[in-house]
Amino acid sequence: MELVVGDRLVPEEFVVEHSGIRCMDQQGDGACVALDAATRLCTIYERRPQVCRDFDRGSSVCRTVLVGRAGLHALVAIA
Repeated sequence: MELVVGDRLVPEEFVVEHSGIRCMDQQGDGACVALDAATRLCTIYERRPQVCRDFDRGSSVCRTVLVGRAGLHALVAIA
């Protein structure tokens, strides 16, 4: 997710650069690096970047990341 100019409050350890574009980094499973692994809550919520504020929480992409790909596949198999 691309960061916009002005999103400088994001800790640099959560930022990765692709072809000169600053983005929020992701964990290997696609989850945001700012998510706490145990609580699945954002650790930088109060200073989260605009792209996070605009993210469609509860969308299928969001649910896939929160549930985890393996868990989502298991839910689909049950249904």
